[in-house]
Amino acid sequence: MLLSPQRAAVFAGNSLRFSAMTSGLGSAAGLRWTLVGPGSLDQKGLYRAPEVAPSLANVVVSAGSGIADAASVQTVSAPPAGSRLILTSCFDTGTIDVRRAGDLGQLGALTLGAQTGGISIDDVGHTALLAAESRVVALDMRRMRARASAPLRNVRFSQVAALTSGFYAATDNNAEAGAPGVRIFRVNRYGVPVLVSSAGAGETPEGLAAMDGGRTFFVTNINSNSVMMFGLDAFGRARLESTGRTGARPFGVAADPIHHLLFVADNDTATISGARSAPGLEVFALPSLKRAKPMITTGSATSLPLGVALDAKAAHLFVTNEGDGNVAVFSVPSMRRIATLAAGLTPWLPALDERHHFLYVPNARSNTISMYDSKSLKALSTDVPVCAYPTSIAISNVGSS
Repeated sequence: MLLSPQRAAVFAGNSLRFSAMTSGLGSAAGLRWTLVGPGSLDQKGLYRAPEVAPSLANVVVSAGSGIADAASVQTVSAPPAGSRLILTSCFDTGTIDVRRAGDLGQLGALTLGAQTGGISIDDVGHTALLAAESRVVALDMRRMRARASAPLRNVRFSQVAALTSGFYAATDNNAEAGAPGVRIFRVNRYGVPVLVSSAGAGETPEGLAAMDGGRTFFVTNINSNSVMMFGLDAFGRARLESTGRTGARPFGVAADPIHHLLFVADNDTATISGARSAPGLEVFALPSLKRAKPMITTGSATSLPLGVALDAKAAHLFVTNEGDGNVAVFSVPSMRRIATLAAGLTPWLPALDERHHFLYVPNARSNTISMYDSKSLKALSTDVPVCAYPTSIAISNVGSS
């Protein structure tokens, strides 16, 4: 039996999900969970930390017949004021892993009450917003306390992006074409995300990227094979400005305001398009969204390009290939491929710290993150263990204050 995580740190007043795997049985049912020390523990492995740090406890799980494992869990305070943070959102358990930017030292974690997707940070408001099934969740990074929006019926939020004036966009990948596939939120004075407006999108809106200080944002629509450009007014209302046709299953998206280009990763497969399958990278001109270059190959026929990140200052574009398990690197604007970075299993949506030239990649099926120098293209840290199925990373450059 293996209990995960083995050594955990949870922020005071929050919960943390533990999971147990029994050899040959997968995730075992009928387990007995026991806690030794402060806090509380339910019979599904959810530990609730005390309101005050520090403290130390031990979580024990038993399947009977002498089959058992134990883990330690420390209750910690919120990160010190001024900390630069890396937040990783893990889909399987809804856990948010918090680390120091640069050296990836773990500071703590917390588990939300839902599976989590995209994450984005507003440094001015010291707030991270997360997609969490039918809600979005605002995390106050000064106190590491989370507040959820009211749930929306038949909605499944996927990606989020911080916009101008404290607004956030969130895509609903349950939405049909023409339905309100993009929702705009703002966090109120009580720390609760409140729905401000909605905008129609294509079928299965997914990817999000912002530009112009968050006054412009882009949405990819997986099953409509399109990308849309929206403008945001002072009241948080989104208006559609242009639409471009893409290849099959457009997912990741990134904007280059210097060269006026938009990059879209087409996550195509032979299952979707048959012999005409064309996974790869597309380049569009801004603001027209007219195709600027032919389709660019990012790897093998089964590369499954997924996420896109741009270091505009270094003129390097990064595309994660979930099928090939690597990151393709291109020079911008020539789009010449200059490197391939090894990654873990199923690299998902990358995040770029352009100020310090660090690229972070969550490896979903490896349960790890990797860190690279986005100028020299050297791997700095690989296979850093995090929570289960990490898919999104956000970077806080200002830190708490």
